[in-house]
Amino acid sequence: MSVYRIKKDDLSLFLEKLREDFAVYAPVESDGITSFAELEPGQEPAFGILKTQKPPKEVFYPQNEIMFRFNEEGMTPELYDGKPIALFGVRPCDAKGFNIIERVFIDPKYEDPYWSARRKGSLVFALACNEPLLSCFCNWFGGGPFDKTGSDVLVIDTGEDYLFEPTNEGAEKLLSNIGGFEKAEKADIEKAGKLRKKAESSMGEPPKLDSVKETLDNSWNSPLWDRISAKCLGCAVCTFSCPTCYCFDIQDETRRDKGTRVRLWDTCQFPLFTKEGSGHNPRKSQTSRLRQRFMHKFSYMVETLNEFGCVGCGRCVTLCPVNLDVRDFLEKIAAEKDK
Repeated sequence: MSVYRIKKDDLSLFLEKLREDFAVYAPVESDGITSFAELEPGQEPAFGILKTQKPPKEVFYPQNEIMFRFNEEGMTPELYDGKPIALFGVRPCDAKGFNIIERVFIDPKYEDPYWSARRKGSLVFALACNEPLLSCFCNWFGGGPFDKTGSDVLVIDTGEDYLFEPTNEGAEKLLSNIGGFEKAEKADIEKAGKLRKKAESSMGEPPKLDSVKETLDNSWNSPLWDRISAKCLGCAVCTFSCPTCYCFDIQDETRRDKGTRVRLWDTCQFPLFTKEGSGHNPRKSQTSRLRQRFMHKFSYMVETLNEFGCVGCGRCVTLCPVNLDVRDFLEKIAAEKDK
């Protein structure tokens, strides 16, 4: 694949042309909350945000979503039927997260029609991270600040220009059709390589996590769970900000003779998540709920998907009100193996 160059001043024109055929989503800030939202004509993305507080998975998997409407006559499904979606400015960790969560919503036996309706024909423009934050640890899970996994185009900020590196023929054809690009020169590619090396070096060497699943499986009754969960408030900001969490609840909202069935994000960190109609709750304690989260991410998903359920975005690290750090947990688990 070729690498293309565009002046930063020309990016707005590119996005406007992209909007002709796509609903373009990018990082925005509203009322102090950073998230991905559809750009209005002439609206500039907030590229100064390295990492939005809410993950871009919300574009394909809304926090609240009407599944169908119903009345005495029957039901009418509500599936997305708008323009194909293009996400611009997704960070590589979040782009990789799409690949993980998609394996849950789309597999050989079942395809979630609500996810598929938005995902079909979509494009993901990942923006490389020249200066990863201290909370970033994507390299722990095989990713990196310039990783292309899950993206159609990797965009690199080289100062005055952006380099666009398509990862598939469809994306390369799209760039050619929109126009406004020049072929990147050798000096551009060398500069991008230096930026990548600097960004990767700043993150340090990741620990080896090969034994994490085995250690977790043998640590069910470890006192470590009580020590870690003692600080946890059960607020679930870790799950709601996670790019790979996918649990949901379904509720009917009715008014007189009509209503809607709604799907909304749920979390294993809430007591009601596992409370049964009998009143019994198999995960009554916060300790058991926190254990479930970590077991799911680092054991169960490895078993079912052969991949950790974490991309190292660091949102749970920065947003946790009591400073629980998943990296500390993983290091403690590694220490458990040595005992």
